Amino acid sequence: MALFWLALGWLAGIAAGQETPQPVGAWLAFAGAALLAAVLFRRLTALRWAFLGLLVVGLGAARSAAAQPPSGPQSLASFNGRSGNLVLEGVVIETPDVRDTYVGLRIDVDRVQPDPGQPLMPVRGRVLVYAARLETWAFGDRVQAAGRIETPPVFETFSYRDYLAGQGIHSLMREAVVTRLASRQATPLLQALFDYRARALRVVYRLFPDPEASLLAGILLGIETGIPSDVRLAFDRTGTSHIIAISGFNLTLVGGMFVGVFGRWLGPRRGAVAAGMAIAVYTLLVGADPPVVRAAIMAGIGLLARRLGRQTDAFASLGAAAWVMTAARPAALWDVGFQLSFAATLGLIVYAAPLQQALLRLLGRRMDSRLAEQLGGPLAEFGLFTLAAQAMTLPLMIYYFQRLSPASLIANPVILPAQPALMGLGGLAVLLGSIWPPLGQPLAWAAWPFAAFTIRVVEWFASWPMAWIPLGRTALPLVAGLYLILFGATALAALPADRWARWRLPAFHAPAWIVWTGLGAAAVLTWAQALALPDGRLHLTALEVGRGEAVLIESPTGRFALVNGGASAIALSEGLGRRLPPFARRIDWLILASTDDERIGGIPDVVERFPMGGALIGGPPGGAAYRRVVERLTTSGCPIVDALPGQTLDLGGGAELEVLAVGERGAILQVTYGGFRALLAGGADPSAFDGPSSRRFAAPVTAVFLADGGDAAVNPTAWLAAVQPRVAIASLAAGDRRGLPSPETLLTLAGRTLLRTDRNGWIELITDGESLWVEVERSGDS
Repeated sequence: MALFWLALGWLAGIAAGQETPQPVGAWLAFAGAALLAAVLFRRLTALRWAFLGLLVVGLGAARSAAAQPPSGPQSLASFNGRSGNLVLEGVVIETPDVRDTYVGLRIDVDRVQPDPGQPLMPVRGRVLVYAARLETWAFGDRVQAAGRIETPPVFETFSYRDYLAGQGIHSLMREAVVTRLASRQATPLLQALFDYRARALRVVYRLFPDPEASLLAGILLGIETGIPSDVRLAFDRTGTSHIIAISGFNLTLVGGMFVGVFGRWLGPRRGAVAAGMAIAVYTLLVGADPPVVRAAIMAGIGLLARRLGRQTDAFASLGAAAWVMTAARPAALWDVGFQLSFAATLGLIVYAAPLQQALLRLLGRRMDSRLAEQLGGPLAEFGLFTLAAQAMTLPLMIYYFQRLSPASLIANPVILPAQPALMGLGGLAVLLGSIWPPLGQPLAWAAWPFAAFTIRVVEWFASWPMAWIPLGRTALPLVAGLYLILFGATALAALPADRWARWRLPAFHAPAWIVWTGLGAAAVLTWAQALALPDGRLHLTALEVGRGEAVLIESPTGRFALVNGGASAIALSEGLGRRLPPFARRIDWLILASTDDERIGGIPDVVERFPMGGALIGGPPGGAAYRRVVERLTTSGCPIVDALPGQTLDLGGGAELEVLAVGERGAILQVTYGGFRALLAGGADPSAFDGPSSRRFAAPVTAVFLADGGDAAVNPTAWLAAVQPRVAIASLAAGDRRGLPSPETLLTLAGRTLLRTDRNGWIELITDGESLWVEVERSGDS
């Protein structure tokens, strides 16, 4: 157990070295001081261990500092962002990542030519190159690539730069011209392994139909690029994506097979050595991702203990695995796969045995003890053990993937029993098929039902209304709080009965805990549903979606309409997820008041996540986003209607939405409820304000949602002066540099309330038809 705590100190040091950059010498001096203090206070146990912990923190930080990317003229990253093309040479070090429009090549670069006519100069570094899709590339190819080199970008909720940095890659070259100079230039062992991997991949697609072939390629070889997007989405939504990626679960099954086969052939000790070697080779074959390496190291420690006739400690094995992995590559600490694998394994260590014992006690009270053991084993392995792993990974899943997958609690126990047969039969089919394809075909026929069962079951669970729940961004302190609650509850549950009395809490037995937990959950769900009930008022909310605009309308009877969606699917999904009822996430009307990509770019993904009752489209056909929206609406069976002036939608409870005008840029909409009147001018066309129908939207209004963030070109000052809005709302992205709203717009609206999503966040107007209430996410200048 001490090794585990020291390993946590080492990981804390890795994090400190990354977040608090200091020279290696400074961290070594810190570690030396801690070591000296540990020696001086060696007789005081608590202080000795505290200083030993600081010692490993310092050593971890020193290792992290030493692993920072090289700098200077001989660093490939030093050429990032330079103008003009760069010519580089190197060796492809991973299986090419084949996509629909390009092939990703990860290249270990050793020479560059900065400018034409200059000689090649030596450099160090790795780069991800996007090569032509129609060319065939392979691991070990020595290539020359020409193109502009840049630092990988950082997106809204995902840092591609950090993701690639975790793989030792700090440069990106798009639209490169790539030429093969030579083949099979890797080390002989790796070249042989990756040559077989490429051959095995071809065998998989020859033996199995798709999508089962792509599933087997991911499960057996760690190559996931061929998995169809809808299949991958189903696995993601049901929390079963660990099945399609090589993970600790897969390696555990493979390792068990190796131990069983070699142990029977060679005896326990020699079999352990052979199994360890086979696990190491398989780890290299599938790409040595962090979860696989973690499982391989822990399996190796277990096999070594078996060879020496010793017992292993699970905590110590996990700590040693984390220590070895981050010592070899400190950036592994930031790999999501490493974190999830570490957390899942910790959950199994902490919770698996107590849960299994509780299950056996429960079954033992109701049936014969022998039958209880026979049933308890499979139930625990495929049900409770999955629950133990999910409990520890849940906060990380919420933080990284911004969703909950209730379906995972059922989907995992259903499909996990099929995985040993799928991997065993599928692996043997590929192995024999690599020798002679017809030899592996009978086993492929036997394995196919298990692959088809896995996919169909996952797709069925993914179709459930509450299979997954979008949560939006989750703050890191909340994740830390969830872990504190989890660890605190675990510590309290482990206390002896006499210690519980000190807390003066009732000594609940397991059934009572279940009842109280159920009552608590029911209370939370009841309140959540009660708070989501309609309040008899009309709500118009300008969501903060960055570029473009999105307005969510809730009628007095609880019906919803969404007008436009902005450019960001992530921001739109988050905004809707926070405002729609948790158990009735339906949008009754989707209204495209504009067909411009900036205003509806976020809608295509949302159409897949939220059922749509109907769609109203104003304006001429638009670009790529418009085509995707129409395609997905048509696929889902949602009726689509073209907007015409004078059309009216009954929102319910006396609220109405009317189309006032339709032009080349979109539609102008009006929402009325009693004495409340709001104009949504997001699709306003300047010519509309000069036409004969302009009188219909030139009368005074309660509120106006400005077009294009308040640009005077599409919000004429004469029109704004005529409508005299009590409240004007401008949808703008944070950091917008266009100088909007225009000075003319600001001058016309002087003395009136102007709210902006870049300063105020979401903006909600609430009315009962007479009075108006305004709520904002945050205060700002108005």
